[in-house]
Amino acid sequence: MIELDDLHFAYPGQPPVLNGASMRLGPGERLSLTGPNGAGKSTLLRMILGLQRPTSGTVTIFDRARSREKDFHEVRRRIGLVFQDPDDQLFCPTVAEDVAFGPLNLGKSRDEALAVVEQTLMVLDLLHLRDRVTHKLSGGEKRLVTLATVLAMSPEVLLL
Repeated sequence: MIELDDLHFAYPGQPPVLNGASMRLGPGERLSLTGPNGAGKSTLLRMILGLQRPTSGTVTIFDRARSREKDFHEVRRRIGLVFQDPDDQLFCPTVAEDVAFGPLNLGKSRDEALAVVEQTLMVLDLLHLRDRVTHKLSGGEKRLVTLATVLAMSPEVLLL
């Protein structure tokens, strides 16, 4: 599903955070990336979605090499990423609107999206947050809601 080969990347004026990073992840497999702050974990996840591009190396997702912006449109529909900071991901006035945003953008009708909202919040035991204002949630509640927003889109791959 995901194959990264010999990725290199450095932020301007900084030493490389990725220097030949490679990995493969197949269906049903799980992988944990560990390392200190600044080791390149988040950078690597953003490269999987094409939100950042390597200086060199190959990103292959779902058996297709991906290098241009349009190559990643399909990837972003099929892979969900829960950002490190929930405030970077929550932007609608209420929890229900945030959870419905993805399904609506994937072409679901309003009624279909509302059904997805109810089901997702129920599975995660978050129905009590449905009508809450997102910026007034606690930090832990925001993290759970960002997970709900991603799961509502039924991703094939989940990046946390």
